[in-house]
Amino acid sequence: MFIVLFRPRAGSMRLEEMVHDEEHPLRAIKDMLAWGKCPDLLLYGPPGTGKTTTAHAISYEIGADIYEFNASDERGIDFIRTRVKQVATQRGYGEHTIILLDEADGLTKQAQDALRRIIETGHGLFILTANEPANIIPALKSRCVSYAFRPYNAKEVEMFLPDWAKPLAVETCNAYNGDLRRISLAVESVNEDFDGLKAMAGAAAKAYSDPALSLIGGDWEGLRKELQALAAHHPSSNTALLNRLHQKVRQLDMEPTRFHHYSRIWGDAVLAAHQWPLSQEGFIDWFVGSLASLWDGKEE
Repeated sequence: MFIVLFRPRAGSMRLEEMVHDEEHPLRAIKDMLAWGKCPDLLLYGPPGTGKTTTAHAISYEIGADIYEFNASDERGIDFIRTRVKQVATQRGYGEHTIILLDEADGLTKQAQDALRRIIETGHGLFILTANEPANIIPALKSRCVSYAFRPYNAKEVEMFLPDWAKPLAVETCNAYNGDLRRISLAVESVNEDFDGLKAMAGAAAKAYSDPALSLIGGDWEGLRKELQALAAHHPSSNTALLNRLHQKVRQLDMEPTRFHHYSRIWGDAVLAAHQWPLSQEGFIDWFVGSLASLWDGKEE
């Protein structure tokens, strides 16, 4: 674990550049800053939706230094009691210091409880980010004002694309599931090559087949491979992977009894995603195996 200190700089993205509509959470944050007061924040949503960028934009807005930690590197209570507490309790720190904990949902419950106590007694503005807010304990969540960040839509992606890439806003948005970070990396990698970006987006979109079709057809090995490919090309948590599958399944016409069996396992899997320390590969194997056992067993 290491601490990264960022000082506000002129090249930082401004909050007004990131606010796309009246419903965007940044609108409320910007209004709070205009009043000269900002509470501790929990910013949650899928990767690439602007959570960390927002923290740096707030830093620029109020002229505050940021001490940035990534909680996925070290998850235990010792990290909170030493590194984070050291920064939060030093003299001279206050409203012009931001303590950013990226991926705070990766902390253990004991570490989150220790963090909650530090937030209550320490100095500075705490900003937590999370992909899965359900993994944040209620006591810690209650200390923060929470804002949900959603994937960018094509219109918003177009705003951030350079002029030469704007005609590909819809294709890149769909290929990368509205993840602006991955879209930006793709744009940078092709060096203003329009056809290269188009080909890259097409490859990303076609990198996996539709797992919902394999599920309906009872092709369990196909479903396993397609979920693994989906996870590889759209990195996310187990819960987010389940939600992507569920969105696809709901768009198809599935026989009612089979949909009931699927829904039962899907619900169990959502709970398991929060409770079991399984790797994504192990989770996919368990999920597909559970579906196959129930589905095939019921049809015998």
